[in-house]
Amino acid sequence: MRSRLRIGVFDSGIGGLTVLKRLVETLPEGVSFHYFADTARVPYGSKPVETLRRYVREIFDLFAHLNVDAIVTACNTSDSILTQSDKAELGVPYFSIIDPTVRRIGESAPGNSTVAIIATENTVKKSLYLRKLFRYESFSKIVQKACPLFVPLIEEGIWEGEIVDSIVKYYLNDFAEIEPDFMILGCTHYPFIKNSIERFLPSKTKVVDPSEYIVRDVADWATILSPEPSTVDYYVSGNTRIFQDILKRYLGRFENVKGVDLNVTGINVRGRV
Repeated sequence: MRSRLRIGVFDSGIGGLTVLKRLVETLPEGVSFHYFADTARVPYGSKPVETLRRYVREIFDLFAHLNVDAIVTACNTSDSILTQSDKAELGVPYFSIIDPTVRRIGESAPGNSTVAIIATENTVKKSLYLRKLFRYESFSKIVQKACPLFVPLIEEGIWEGEIVDSIVKYYLNDFAEIEPDFMILGCTHYPFIKNSIERFLPSKTKVVDPSEYIVRDVADWATILSPEPSTVDYYVSGNTRIFQDILKRYLGRFENVKGVDLNVTGINVRGRV
């Protein structure tokens, strides 16, 4: 048994950094994280499902090449299109972002609660959050809405200001009358604009960031054997310099970023920037 765990984390772009940041804070020692950002093919939210399934299979092949001990999906869209068979065939533990969020909210919500879900178009079409939440008797109403402009906006680095507020208001206007008890941020990009989202919701609404719950599941599973600080290697399919700028802005530091090539043979790592 090797002393350091190797954990693969992936997303269509920068959104999964909201999960990765919590993971590193929760597991600061003994882990080698490998984060894949598919920025060349973002957004995933409106692409055909079969195309996305091919993308995700390529990412899983990359993680197999990196010999990871577990895979964490930091992408709600990807999580929603994968079957139980897809996950079982990986040969390593797979951590869903949707399942622990549903489980913990479902078990803790008071009776007669209302829940709103905002997510990408594909996540809403699959309705996995909605269908799983309906299994709990705590909820009297569950609504969902696609917010397709959020991801491109966030990937451009626009996380605050009048443009963000205007688009958030446009999408959340329908929830003013519903006044949900919970709002699930069903895309890992959305916490980047959480402050704006909260401003346009009733004060009673609890905004739920699923990264909190998936990290708990990973922490419960992980056995840390090494006292050495955890590390992160980044693999980026798009512009690595732009990604480094995002890392500096969001995490406050530069990191080890490697570019990858996308071709008919899959994802091939080029090397360090």
